[in-house]
Amino acid sequence: MSFNRKVVIVTGAGSGIGRSSAQILASEGARIVIAEINKQKGADVASELDRAGATAKFVPTDVADERSVQAMIDETLRAFGSIYGLVNNAGIETSADLTGTSAQEWDHILAVNLRSVFLCSRAAIPHMRKAGRGSIVNIASVHANFGFEGASAYDASKGAIVSVTRTIALENGPFQIRANSICPGYIDTPMWDSWLATQADPEKIERETQGWHPLRRRGRPLDIARAVKFLLSDEAEWITGASLVVDGGLSVRFFGY
Repeated sequence: MSFNRKVVIVTGAGSGIGRSSAQILASEGARIVIAEINKQKGADVASELDRAGATAKFVPTDVADERSVQAMIDETLRAFGSIYGLVNNAGIETSADLTGTSAQEWDHILAVNLRSVFLCSRAAIPHMRKAGRGSIVNIASVHANFGFEGASAYDASKGAIVSVTRTIALENGPFQIRANSICPGYIDTPMWDSWLATQADPEKIERETQGWHPLRRRGRPLDIARAVKFLLSDEAEWITGASLVVDGGLSVRFFGY
C-alpha cells in the first residue's frame, strides 16, 4: 500500500493518533506535513521521521485560526508543490455538564475540533481539485453516534464532523476527491491520560473501560492510524462519505451497532 511520495497533511500530529498516523503514512512513502500547535512536539515528530529516512516538514499551525491554516497550506505547496491527503485529527476535550459549560469553553472546543475541519478542508480542496484527486480523513469519535454525560460540546463537535464529511464527499466526488470519517472508541492517548487524571477513581475507570470492549483492551493510536492509512489509500478508492467505527466492539456491547 505505497503512497509513492504523495503529500499528506496531518493535523495534531505531535502526539497520539496524529503522530501514529504520520508515522505509518511516512513508512509507506508519503511526504508528511505535520500541522501542530505545539512547536516542541511537532519538531520532535519531524526529526523522528527524518531519522527514519522519511520526508517530513513541521509547520506550526493553529488549526482554529484561518490565517494560520492558510499559511500552513501555502508552506506545504512551497515545500512539495501539491496536496494529496488531509487528515483532520486535531482535537481537544473537556468534561463538564452542559449547564456547567461556559460559552467560551463551548466555542473553544468547537473551534479546535470542528472549525478546523472546515478551515483545513476548505483550504486544501482547491489544490486537490486542480490535481484531479485527493483523499480526506476526519477523525470523529463514537461520541458522534451516542450521547455521553459531561461531554456535550465534544459530542456536538464530533457528530458535526461526521455530517460535514458526508457533504464534503458529495461536493467533491466529481473531482475524484474522497472524504471519510473515523469514529474511534477509547484510545490510549495523552488526551485520555489527561481526562483520566481528573477522575475520582482512575484505577476503577481503567478496569471498567478495558472491560467495556469485547477485545478487552482500549485502543492504541496505531489501531486508528491503520484505518487512516486504508481510507487515504487507493485500496479504498470506491469508499467515500463513510463513517468507519473503530472501537474494539464498544458500540456493539452498549448500543448494538
